Amino acid sequence: MSTSHCRVTFQPTGRAVSVLSGTTILEAAARAGLVIDTPCGGAGTCGKCRVRITQGVSDPGEADRTVFNEQELENGWRLACRSPVLKNMVLEVPPSSLFGGGHQIVDSGTDNGPGTLDPAVRKIHVELPAPTLEDDIPDLLRLERAIGSFSVDLDRLRRVPKQLRAQAFQGTAVLSDHRLVDFEKGDTQARCFGVACDIGTTTMVASLLDLCNGQELGVVSRMNPQVVFGDDVVSRIHHAASCRHCLDELRNAVITEVAEMIKTLCADAGVQSRHVYEAVFAGNTTMQHLLCGVDPTPLGELPFAPAYGRGLLLSSKDVGVPINPRGMVYVFPVIGGFVGGDTIAGMLVSEMDACSGPTLMVDVGTNGEIVLANGEELLAASAAAGPAFEGARISCGMRATRGAIEKVLLNDDVHLGVIGDTAPIGVCGSGIIDLVAGLLDRGIVSPEGRLLPPDELPDDLAPALAARVFLDKKGDTAFMLAQGEGMNQRTLALTQRDIREVQLGCGAIRAAINILLQKAGLDASDLSTVLIAGGFGSFIRRDKAQRLGLIPPGVDHRRIHYVGNASLAGARWALLSVEARRRAEELARRTHHVELSIDCDFQMAFAEAMIFPEGS
Repeated sequence: MSTSHCRVTFQPTGRAVSVLSGTTILEAAARAGLVIDTPCGGAGTCGKCRVRITQGVSDPGEADRTVFNEQELENGWRLACRSPVLKNMVLEVPPSSLFGGGHQIVDSGTDNGPGTLDPAVRKIHVELPAPTLEDDIPDLLRLERAIGSFSVDLDRLRRVPKQLRAQAFQGTAVLSDHRLVDFEKGDTQARCFGVACDIGTTTMVASLLDLCNGQELGVVSRMNPQVVFGDDVVSRIHHAASCRHCLDELRNAVITEVAEMIKTLCADAGVQSRHVYEAVFAGNTTMQHLLCGVDPTPLGELPFAPAYGRGLLLSSKDVGVPINPRGMVYVFPVIGGFVGGDTIAGMLVSEMDACSGPTLMVDVGTNGEIVLANGEELLAASAAAGPAFEGARISCGMRATRGAIEKVLLNDDVHLGVIGDTAPIGVCGSGIIDLVAGLLDRGIVSPEGRLLPPDELPDDLAPALAARVFLDKKGDTAFMLAQGEGMNQRTLALTQRDIREVQLGCGAIRAAINILLQKAGLDASDLSTVLIAGGFGSFIRRDKAQRLGLIPPGVDHRRIHYVGNASLAGARWALLSVEARRRAEELARRTHHVELSIDCDFQMAFAEAMIFPEGS
């Protein structure tokens, strides 16, 4: 059954979402793509998740009264983690309430690592004296005298002398990593932009940034078109090796989509692509190899060795990215195996190596990555979780778009939250996790993952829930999530096979976590912080993820924090700060890669992790 929805609009971004009544502002913000900082894990004790409700304000709770004074409460200030959305609402989210300041670097006056605005691309307007008999130094030395030392390629060397004279020795020098990119006519210092991009196995997200002030001018997302060649990295590696032109086919697919994303960003922001001088990419090892057209075949066979480890600085023209033709592309370093640049980006923005106490970062996706920081020790592993959490390989699964069930509550019956407040046409990852967790709690699914048939259901099960369990035409047990409505006449049901897919994904990630903890000599209860990364990870409910074992059950909720799409955030940081790139390179080389496929304990850990944890 469907339940009432409320529209929540977040200012100053103007992003709006429709959520199930009773959903916290914190969850609604995640659905809108905003990651609100919750150092206390949403317990309402740190007071960091401050928002101001301007329309649809509700009565303050006990936690609100502890944090805010009467005047602030009267002005609509509330804690996002403790405030439910009960009616249509408009609210303001101050930058201080966003994780990492919204992952944007806006203060050029600080010098604390990634917080310093220091992009590799610089523009300097100069007015040079023309050469004379008394001052006849070479043209490039004349320019160097004004802007500092730089290198130049042959093409620039051929062009600059003519440009200098045509422009009366006045113009704007464009430098990228101390390399002269161009000498533009007039003062174009204010027109300096870059693109940061997260290349995921299933989805891709790109952000356009103003390199003068760090401001984000737009974000756009797309499906990774490579999914037609396989929904996981192994399938794509096999496809790349299957024919002479297949690698180019995969590279062209992703480059074409990236080009469209950049064109859309530039058009929406009114920016000319020739004023975009750099693009930064972060993704898992396979995705970065395919982006660059580097043969990923060695990643598909022992010992799973990548072609490169350090970050790559490439010509935009060579890569095929439609920015300034003399611009540059920076591709994140990788750790090893399938643990790539997206993991390094997450480690960078979360600064997990500086956290006090053992810290675990889990990126839940088609290719799940896990990192454990324990003092000076950094361990990383990847787990083939499969695409179930993206809605794939689930009989009624779909992506998190309009019509997808994104939240499921089970009590006396089933209550659904649907993206777009419309008739459901499928269920996305967060809804799948909610549903399976609820079925476990109600005894409809056993700890071994067996969906019980109608004659084996618990005697105290609510009648409405029991009525949803049925045998399909093949005699297999299924659970009806929703009847078809409107144009969609297909009944949405979860099958035994669907539950197995969820088990496989959860088991792989849980086993990887357990192996890393074992190698560090730690138990889950020793963890002081658990970071949930990834765009999808922001939508997971902590208790539901722990019920399935995606997050260690023994960790207190207050220690679990969301860091959003940390891959994109790390790409932004690397675009805006050369120090961030240096830190990324350092983290990549410091981190020890644990290859689970050759670990003698992994198969046993995986078999044990296939059993869902006991409920509380």
